[in-house]
Amino acid sequence: MSSAQSIADFIKSHDNFLIASHVFPDGDSVGCVASLIEALGQLGKNYSAFIRGQLPRIFEWMPYADRINSELDNALRMLEWNPDGKSPALLIVDAGDIHRMGDGFAKWFETKKNIEIANIDHHQTNVNFGTINWIDAGYASVGEMLYEIFKILNIKITPSIAQNLFVSVYTDTGRFSFGNTTERSFRYAADFVSLGANPREAFSGVYANRTLESFRLQTESFKTLSKFLDGKACYFWVDQAMLAHTGTTMEDTEGFIDAVRLLRDFDMVVFFKEIDRTDVRVSVRAAPPIDASVITGLFGGGGHPRAAGCRFTVPLPDAIRTFVETAERVIRSGGAAERKS
Repeated sequence: MSSAQSIADFIKSHDNFLIASHVFPDGDSVGCVASLIEALGQLGKNYSAFIRGQLPRIFEWMPYADRINSELDNALRMLEWNPDGKSPALLIVDAGDIHRMGDGFAKWFETKKNIEIANIDHHQTNVNFGTINWIDAGYASVGEMLYEIFKILNIKITPSIAQNLFVSVYTDTGRFSFGNTTERSFRYAADFVSLGANPREAFSGVYANRTLESFRLQTESFKTLSKFLDGKACYFWVDQAMLAHTGTTMEDTEGFIDAVRLLRDFDMVVFFKEIDRTDVRVSVRAAPPIDASVITGLFGGGGHPRAAGCRFTVPLPDAIRTFVETAERVIRSGGAAERKS
């Protein structure tokens, strides 16, 4: 099994890097990509960074976030001066497979031969697509993993790196409230604060950053809450009509599912987002013994036992019906039970 040392050796042995993470980024993916930008700069490496699409507003304030390219062509153009003409080595963080970086990235990747990849992730559903793969679901965030890599590489943990790594841990543990939170999470977060991270800035930037319109959208979406699985699970949705009515975007749905998780008596919460008529994104939160990643895996998705996601390319009503019927069948048969390590 690969480790922090193997990733550190990979970084030492290459000079040109493309850093990337998944579409619809979260605090862990942005924090990791942004901290890698600064770390590779300290090492004198040639690099660029890519996350498809505009970053969510709640992450734009993060140090070095403005250096993350939203278009792959721009990221690759920054590496064109590479004198040996070789493809850059890839540093992929927080992504279960190569398609998580978007269709354009996957198509570009398919044209390359012998490209080397360091795959760093904490999702148990990762398909090990890298040349080297450090996959460990025991870590609450990839930010924790990068911290160990940075220490091996003697990276100076500046206040900006500390802030980005703090956001990684802070958000992926749900402000230290999710079941993935460990003693290591608190210990590393304390290190980051001692090195210059500002918890109040993280809270204000990520969580206290909502608009009045987003609350109106939340009200609309909560009206759709429906029970299934004999009342032990619920689902809700946001569609394009709601966005138009409230003057919002899908970015404004951040945190909706976590608010619904506060309801008692539900073992699973499912949130459907209608991106367009035949593009529906699904987020799932589950409590033991249900493994959310098993259910989403049936639809080509993945994630963690407690939090996972998938995508449907059908109209919203069809996506809801298919997911609910499948989830009920699999859970009742015992096929979605969390595996014991």
